[in-house]
Amino acid sequence: MVLMLPTLMATTVTRHNETSEAYGALSDQDQITTLLRTYGAVLSTRSLPSVLNLYTTDGVLMAPNFAPSVGQEALKKSYERIFSTIKLDIQFTIDEIVVMDDKWAFARTTAEGTKYWIEKGTQESHHNQEIFVCRKDEGEWKIARYCFSSMKRL
Repeated sequence: MVLMLPTLMATTVTRHNETSEAYGALSDQDQITTLLRTYGAVLSTRSLPSVLNLYTTDGVLMAPNFAPSVGQEALKKSYERIFSTIKLDIQFTIDEIVVMDDKWAFARTTAEGTKYWIEKGTQESHHNQEIFVCRKDEGEWKIARYCFSSMKRL
């Protein structure tokens, strides 16, 4: 289970809305990019309140081999477990952002680097692919659903 994404790099993002940029407002794609970069930065600090603030109140985390964590209380328990178990040093790449309408969007990402097992004192390579489903609540994009899987060969 790997979720800490300290460094985010946008590689392919849907074209910016030039009109909104001209007036100083960020396009939806830029706002979602900022959300994902903030997620990575917050996870690198392992700040539980900050990571929870990035999710909607009904947010869902779907990690391999675990039941879905649904809602803020379940997310809190999952991130407490994650933060006490692993630390990541990874590069996070945004492969795609698709804004579906004024309330929903998704992003496809990959993460590669090193995972450190805190208690064991060991490390291993990390290769994940992720999907973020984002929802705009009260004018702010948040993570509504997040799932990931390992890209390690079996």
